[in-house]
Parts: sequence; structure tokens; C-alpha cells
Amino acid sequence: MEKDNAIGMFMGLFIGDALGATNEFLRPDDISTPVTDMVGGGVHEMAVGEWSDDGSMSLAIADAYITKGRFAPDEIAQNFKDWKATGKFGTRDYVFDIGNTCSTAIAKLTTEHPYAGSSAPDASGNGTIMRLAPIMLANHTCIPMAIAESVAVSLMTHGNKDIVQYTAAFVTETMAGQRAADFAHLRKFSTREYRTQGTIMHAYNMAWQGVLQTNSFEDALVYVVNKGHDADTNGAVAGMLAGRLYGYSNIPKRWLDKLVKHDELLAMAEALYKLGEKE
Repeated sequence: MEKDNAIGMFMGLFIGDALGATNEFLRPDDISTPVTDMVGGGVHEMAVGEWSDDGSMSLAIADAYITKGRFAPDEIAQNFKDWKATGKFGTRDYVFDIGNTCSTAIAKLTTEHPYAGSSAPDASGNGTIMRLAPIMLANHTCIPMAIAESVAVSLMTHGNKDIVQYTAAFVTETMAGQRAADFAHLRKFSTREYRTQGTIMHAYNMAWQGVLQTNSFEDALVYVVNKGHDADTNGAVAGMLAGRLYGYSNIPKRWLDKLVKHDELLAMAEALYKLGEKE
């Protein structure tokens, strides 16, 4: 993966999170003015350019890779616990917008036993797919390792078959920059049904829908976040995919300029890319 695309994938996650947070939990019909810029607000009273749990968990993962110089599940587990307890790795000094599935799993996991994901049939939340960019970036020269480590990190908080299948599909396709015929069966899924909101199936399909319906990073993100519902996570997932396809250089500067902790995030992306070059 070219560096511009790899960095775009990582930064796109945070851009999509910050854009989508404004419309989180809103139905499409409730969005009177479509979001086309970073304006903050929303249910969590976001500051302009502020990102939520998607970005926070991604930063916790990125920090572990950079600190240890490798995949370190014990370090990731501790970072998740620190985030839940204090808000570390986020934008505030307390945690907010943490999903129930993640919260329950993080309370159970330890550094010795970091895999606490539920295997229940209904444990198909989107709390894993939203945080995969740092893993792919740290393994940008090796798709098999990116898949393996992404599934492993997903299992820390979510453990059923949907999580494994859609994580593997998203990482495979994002790394390759194109859809794979092997995962066609995962695309037979309606993004219109309300009951599917908040699932990994919905986030995966919404991200691809946004990319396929548009021709630029900006248009893909605007399309997705204005569908409402879990808009921050859908935006984060679409941001990863669109960022990988269009590159960091094609993310609107007006969005990058407003992104909270932009310089810190970019430095971490650079460090993760260098780590991936060592593989």
C-alpha cells in the first residue's frame, strides 16, 4: 500500500468519526441540514473536529503498537482499560460514547487474558470494525498479518462469527483497495432496516455503499454521515475505506485543519507506517 493511501486510511477514520458525531442517533429524516463540514454538536455536544470512541480505541491500539514495536495484546488490553477508566487516548479526561458490548468486555479482560468478546448471536456490534486502521497501517506490507491481528483485536471485545467474517472481509478488501468475490455473500444485507443499525454488517456495507455511490473522499463521507443512526462509526469505517482509496492528499484541507490532535495523529500514522516497513 502506498504511503499516502495508508496514511489516508488512518486519518480518514478520525475525520469520519468527527464528521459523523454530529448526526449520531439521528434518523435520516431528522437531519434538516446535511453535514458537509465539521460543526460539532450532536448528542455528546462535540467540539468542532472532536472525535469519539472510535478514534479513542484506535489511538489506544496505535499507542500499543508503537510502544512495543509489534502486536502486543496485553498492552492493547491495558490501554483499553485505561481509556475506560480515565478517558486516556480520547479527547476528554473521561470516557464517553462507549458501547455496552465494549464496556462489558473491557471490564472482564486482563493483560493475561485479553480476549473477552462475547460469542452470543446478537453480539455483532460495530465496535470492532471502527478501530482497525492502526492494525492495517502497522501491517501495510503483509495482508495476512493484517487480517490475523485485526481479528485478534476484535476478539478482545466481540467474539461471534459475524465479527470474524466481516473483520476479515473489511481488512482484506481495504488492504487490496477493491472488493473481493469471496465475500459477495456478506453484501446480501440491507442497510435500510432500522434493526440492523449499529451492527458490523451495517457498517461494512454502508462504507462500501458510500464509496461506490460517489467519486471522492469528501462525497463518500458526506453521503455516509448524513444517513444518520450510528453516524460516527459509519463515518469512521467509510473514512478508512475512502482514505485508503483516495489517499491523505485528497482529504479536504478544511477538515484536516479542524481535526482535534491532527498533528499528534499524523505523527502516530507515520510511526505505524515505519513499523510496517520492518515486516
